[in-house]
Amino acid sequence: MTITQAFTRINVMTRNCASAAFALAIPLLALDSKAARCEPTLDEGRDIAARHCARCHVIPSHNNMGIGSTPSFKLMVRSKSGDWRSKFEAFYTLPPHLNFVRIKGVPKHIDLPAVVAEIHMTFEEIDSLMVYVDDLARQFRK
Repeated sequence: MTITQAFTRINVMTRNCASAAFALAIPLLALDSKAARCEPTLDEGRDIAARHCARCHVIPSHNNMGIGSTPSFKLMVRSKSGDWRSKFEAFYTLPPHLNFVRIKGVPKHIDLPAVVAEIHMTFEEIDSLMVYVDDLARQFRK
């Protein structure tokens, strides 16, 4: 995780969490593990999207159907919104994801049972997912 990514996560978390201390702890956990891993890859990100995201979202070149009200990855990366990338990067803090996505080493954001099967991820997997999302943005934001 880069310093910019860490501050993006802090910014998003402080808007969505009551505890600033909780929000500050999240990026520190991720920064601590950076030295012990390899750099994220496009293939890993594509596999993560297919494994975890395709059950609701349409993923280009993977599936043609998702949940009707759920935006496709293509639509999200083509968003005119200036914060589309930061929303992708911190998706696990935003509804409905915060109810069922669990990040290793991060306490649950909400104390309610998940309404669907939980997804367990790491910050390293989110970094790989972002490599894939950035590649999609290069393809579709022309």
